[in-house]
Amino acid sequence: MAPGLPIYGRNQGVRECRETLILGPPPALITEGIVSAMASSTVPVPLYPRAYQANALVRAPLKLTHVEARIFALALSCIHQGQTELPGISIPLSRVMTQKKGGSVYETIRDACKSLMSKVVSIESQTGNRRRFTAYSIISYLDLNEGTGFLTGNFAPEIKPFLLQLAEQYTHVELETLLTLRSAHAHRLYWLLKSWDDVGQWEVPFEVLRRQVLGDDNEVTYPLFYDFKRYVLEPALRELYALGWVVTYEPLKDGKKVHAVRFAIPRPLSQLAEQGTEVVGKGRARTPQAQMSLELPADASTLQQRMVTRLQKLRMTDAQIRHVLDFVADDEALIARLMKISHPLLRDFEAGNKTFDNLGGAAINLLKTEFPRLYPLLK
Repeated sequence: MAPGLPIYGRNQGVRECRETLILGPPPALITEGIVSAMASSTVPVPLYPRAYQANALVRAPLKLTHVEARIFALALSCIHQGQTELPGISIPLSRVMTQKKGGSVYETIRDACKSLMSKVVSIESQTGNRRRFTAYSIISYLDLNEGTGFLTGNFAPEIKPFLLQLAEQYTHVELETLLTLRSAHAHRLYWLLKSWDDVGQWEVPFEVLRRQVLGDDNEVTYPLFYDFKRYVLEPALRELYALGWVVTYEPLKDGKKVHAVRFAIPRPLSQLAEQGTEVVGKGRARTPQAQMSLELPADASTLQQRMVTRLQKLRMTDAQIRHVLDFVADDEALIARLMKISHPLLRDFEAGNKTFDNLGGAAINLLKTEFPRLYPLLK
């Protein structure tokens, strides 16, 4: 085995197999495209523009360094939601760290790889009075190779339901936007806030937020809200402000102690611009007068709020969305059906699988077909 080419695997048998595959003569079964990509660091690797995660994974406690967060984001961008199996990870080292090549860069990425191999995310759920705890590894294998200029590897197969063919309760982010963030805390907070931006507000117990950002095995780092705010929350929010996304927060106190944090999450300015909304000042937006202002009742369910956000993403007007709201009322089964049948349309639009001259019109035609009673309302 050649020195200086660390391969990290959870299973020794797998490790020996992968060493032969990467370091020995390429077997005949390897396609020419894969061999050429491994042979030259100048061959571009297809990284998709958006990264996706199920909300359950986004909101699970996870502590990452900045380099680990970049590797994770780039690994996620290797996945296309139209695929049926998790692809391999293939990342140009120049995308992980932009500094010039050198021993310190290699060692930094190597240490991040070692740490990522040990990451476990814990997801807890409860049905009735019965609780369930499940722990998942994220990465099963990583190979850092200065010779090819690539970081390659595999996701753990058990994590597939949280990364691939996501139909509901998922979050996607723009890769290049994510990579502009300069700290691990900003990466984590960006993902968390994006997972709630369809609702517009997120109230979270302080201890839950602290663990989501810093990891659930960390009992001693910033246990006081004042320190967490000073060293984690506000520096991360300043990075989001630099993107034009002005998220605000309010500490909720029980006596003198902060027990929760409430975030107000506006739509990103880029999304407002796409929808024809005029931006006024910093972080505020005004809808043109010709467009009806859509305000949900205070007791609207989360499912109704998600439906409205879905229809807005499909470029339906507020008047059309009001008709749909009147039609479905609080029928959760009807709303769930609408969310299910509209998801492929939104997925094709966001992933660029199809070109739409009139996305809103396509959405209306779909709803008319699936819900004939809506036809007279949406004419």
